[in-house]
Amino acid sequence: MFKKIFPFFVIYTIVIALYYPVFTTYFSHDDFFHFKVSMVDGGLENFFKLFGFYSFEIKKIAFYRPIFRELLYSSFYFLFGLNQIPFRILEFIIHFINTYLVFSLIQKIYKNKVVSLISAFFFGISAANVSSFYYLAGGIQAQGATMFILLTLILFVNFLDTKKPKYYMFSYLTFLLGLMSHEQASLIPILLVGIILVKFKLRDALIKIINLWPYFLTTAVYIFLNIKIIGYSSGETQYKMVFNLKTTANTLMWYTNWALGVPEMLIDFVKPGFNLNPDLMRYWGNYFRIIFPTLVLSIVIILFFVVSLFTKFRKVFKDKRFWLFLVWFPIGILPVLFLPQHKSTYYVYPSLPAFWAVMGIISYNGLYVIKRNNPLTAWFLFIVLFISLFTLSATSAVLGRTTYWAANRGKLAEKIIKDVRSRYFTLPIGSGVYFINDPTYPYVAEDWKGSSKQAYFALNGEDGLQLVYKDQTLRVFYEDTGGVPKDFPMDKIKPIIAIY
Repeated sequence: MFKKIFPFFVIYTIVIALYYPVFTTYFSHDDFFHFKVSMVDGGLENFFKLFGFYSFEIKKIAFYRPIFRELLYSSFYFLFGLNQIPFRILEFIIHFINTYLVFSLIQKIYKNKVVSLISAFFFGISAANVSSFYYLAGGIQAQGATMFILLTLILFVNFLDTKKPKYYMFSYLTFLLGLMSHEQASLIPILLVGIILVKFKLRDALIKIINLWPYFLTTAVYIFLNIKIIGYSSGETQYKMVFNLKTTANTLMWYTNWALGVPEMLIDFVKPGFNLNPDLMRYWGNYFRIIFPTLVLSIVIILFFVVSLFTKFRKVFKDKRFWLFLVWFPIGILPVLFLPQHKSTYYVYPSLPAFWAVMGIISYNGLYVIKRNNPLTAWFLFIVLFISLFTLSATSAVLGRTTYWAANRGKLAEKIIKDVRSRYFTLPIGSGVYFINDPTYPYVAEDWKGSSKQAYFALNGEDGLQLVYKDQTLRVFYEDTGGVPKDFPMDKIKPIIAIY
């Protein structure tokens, strides 16, 4: 029993060591918006309305994600108010569950404990989790959807192995819960097809694929309702799809690098022609001396293993299980693959199990092949790769504590709210709070503007303070977003400097 638990105890301990600042990271931006759109007046009828499909014009929110958006924010606000710790605990619990499920699924499919543990370990500690943890609003949705994706696949494998109908029914139920968590779960039917093709010969597989019709029909209805009923704002250019091979390849490259452990913010400092903006060093400090060498070293060793396998052990690349995981990675990010202006590392979370399964298969079999002729070289390369990949992700995760935008906005939102509350403990109904730029705030860029613009993003306009004061009539104005309207009574304005 201890031998089974110990590897996960190690993984969970490292995860906590890398990401413990998440517990003290406050709400910001979309969190406040989600609290607002998830509010219900009470009663069972209003509770069930949280699960309805509403047009973007009605709720001002796109996509159908009621479990980890409306239900979560509504119930937790009722129970805990604006206390971020219960949310953060839930994030870690789901992530720990997912880490174990990654091990279980890969063990069921690939049946190799070493590969399964490698995959679970790097899934758990990967720096791609920086966004999943710190950006609560989107991250917990991706975590929840991934949990249901993994459960659906595991239950479906159990159904194929045992032929017991209960596993089919349970897998369909978790599939529905996945669709209610995030649209990336809509790719589950394709992954189920892949599992069938792995486990059966083509003729038998085609018959079993036909039995997946409930999954495909449900997905078709789900996509129709999302597009035709909910829709999205035509003014949000980041959701504009671009079907261009070069652009798509570039997007896929970034998601691959992020999965490997590269910090998300690197994308903001890479200029055309893959030239690096020297300002990056100002933000990364000496961390770049660790990140870039470990990245290059990891890629070199991985490529060496791939070449060795291709020349001496090609059966690895003919294995249908390897191709299942390899294809899973782009399929998992398919809903966002054609959105080049809306890239984020939390979208790669549902594909991380497949990515690290591929890395586990390559590294394990590379070790096996090279070890036959040169054991010392094989073990040296394997250990160096393991250390290099771990160092890359660990360094990027630590760097994310101070550089990732959601981490900083959470700190800023908490500070601003404390400043406002200390100066104006209560506010009369119909008051207006006016944030003035801090004259000492350093100039970063024209688009960045002053400290009041950062306060605007952190509090999501009026949402943050309206929740704090529980007053929907409270108006909040910012110097960088137009200031106080001329028709608003100046005697009701409560000015405050937005100190970053």
